[in-house]
Amino acid sequence: MKHRYLLLILAEDEGHQEHIQHIATLTQLPLVWRHGRIILFSDQLLDVLLLPQGNGVIIGKLFRRHGYPEQVCELKSDDAARFAPDPVQSLIEHYWGSYVAAISISNRVTILRDPSGGMPCYYLSLSGIAALTSDISLLIDTGLFTPSVNWNGVGRTLYWHQLPPEETALSGVSQLLGGCSLILEGREINRAENWSPWNYTAYDGDDDRKKRSEGLGRVVQACISAWASCFPRTLVGLSGGLDSSIVTACLARSSAKVTCLTLATDDPVGDERSYARYVSGAIDAELIEDFYSNDDIDLDKSVAAGFPIPSGKAHEQTYNKRVRAAAATSQAAAFFVGAGGDNVFYLTHSVRPLLDRLRTEGWSLDLVSTARDICRITGANIWEVVAEAVRISPRTTGLQWNGAGDYLSREFVESERGLLPEHPWRNSPATVPLGKKGHVAMILRALHHIEHRDKALAVPMISPLLSQPVIEFCLGVPSWWACEGGIDRAVARRAFADVLPAPVSGRSGKGSPDGFVARFIARHRAAISERLLEGNLARHGLLDRAAVERVMAPNAKFELLDCPRVMALLDTEAWTNSWSAR
Repeated sequence: MKHRYLLLILAEDEGHQEHIQHIATLTQLPLVWRHGRIILFSDQLLDVLLLPQGNGVIIGKLFRRHGYPEQVCELKSDDAARFAPDPVQSLIEHYWGSYVAAISISNRVTILRDPSGGMPCYYLSLSGIAALTSDISLLIDTGLFTPSVNWNGVGRTLYWHQLPPEETALSGVSQLLGGCSLILEGREINRAENWSPWNYTAYDGDDDRKKRSEGLGRVVQACISAWASCFPRTLVGLSGGLDSSIVTACLARSSAKVTCLTLATDDPVGDERSYARYVSGAIDAELIEDFYSNDDIDLDKSVAAGFPIPSGKAHEQTYNKRVRAAAATSQAAAFFVGAGGDNVFYLTHSVRPLLDRLRTEGWSLDLVSTARDICRITGANIWEVVAEAVRISPRTTGLQWNGAGDYLSREFVESERGLLPEHPWRNSPATVPLGKKGHVAMILRALHHIEHRDKALAVPMISPLLSQPVIEFCLGVPSWWACEGGIDRAVARRAFADVLPAPVSGRSGKGSPDGFVARFIARHRAAISERLLEGNLARHGLLDRAAVERVMAPNAKFELLDCPRVMALLDTEAWTNSWSAR
């Protein structure tokens, strides 16, 4: 069951009693803890940990960084010593997991969200009360919030594509970002950054590839074993690609009962069942094979319905439906995915690793080796690689994030283009190599999707490759190691070469449902065109009507790269309708 909580922080210790009692009645969640100004309602008592000093609470799954890989169900005396100096920093340094923590010290309350952002945390501030929750519906049901679409927030979500926002697309609701905290003193609320990826990007000079690969294997296995300790039966989404296969193999090494699910389309590019069979057969696990279906896609519905951020694509409905069915059939307690593996293992097609190596090691023949590796991965020739390396300025500062103006109105794009994307990680130190800036940007994109946008899925979705220890370890791996030998994610491949079947560990390509999506769009051009051109996005000046008309014309040709954007626009349109109707 997904964890639902409502955390209230009062501006003063006294008062609001009648209001709190009314909220307690409407939440239908048990009041599980109260300390001074902090009040917690939660439906998962086993996932609520009290700090040893009694002045704080941790909501969610917590694991110790060192020791046996299992969920922490009770904080003991040795934990008390770690928490004593600074509870917030202790959580960051000695533990990891998927949690939100509330800690009271003197007149200050600090709310920390774990660096991976696995536990949702949306919040708003009212007169004398700050409310934080994993589920916006709890704010609505208790009368703390009346939803209203923030149209500028909708547009920014589409333009600053995949950037986790503080500002949501519902007016008055914000998101606490991973690794950040809110500090509440009286009626004043401030934000602090407690964890930064830039602290882990330095290369320590250890040139032992084998040692580093083995270290990555241990970290990934430990994290997945820790997650598996929380669930007796798991369903894993097994595409047959490297990342989901690593998750599946590591789950099989744990004590969890594993069932695999793979989905295929009716064209060869989207059918990876043969690779999924290699992996499931190697671990002797049941494999459920299913297919994407046009009939599962309802253009009136959004896969992100009920969430304050429109970040889905309409065709994900068929994937979600098949996952729900498989979870019920297998009686799984959690759904594991390999999401974020490309990002955290740094699957790159850029020349940044070459520039990083030059910056770190200086001029040497090894640069030629890295340039050739990039040629093999990208298909470019050596001169094209060199020319691209010259073009990219090593003096580029900050975290680069390009806006996605496709199909958005010129007026809105112009209004956003002059603004910088807002995120605490945006300002990187000048000493960080270009490749590591790109690596952090990729991880940030993955974290935007760590919360599964399917309220109908009864079990939590777990993305173990985005666990804090895995992210920290991978950030310390030199970027040119990731493409060494002319293969992507080279360090991860070496780490699990003896665990995965050779056809899987050595494959360079990956299938996708893009062909299925393209045919769906072609089949429903008229309906899609009408919805977008006559819908809320167009009505509020966010859509480029001419661009939509061109791509949706009866005989128009569109690229496969256009498909995800069109489906994202469709889902966002349905999302705005769902909230406007409320």
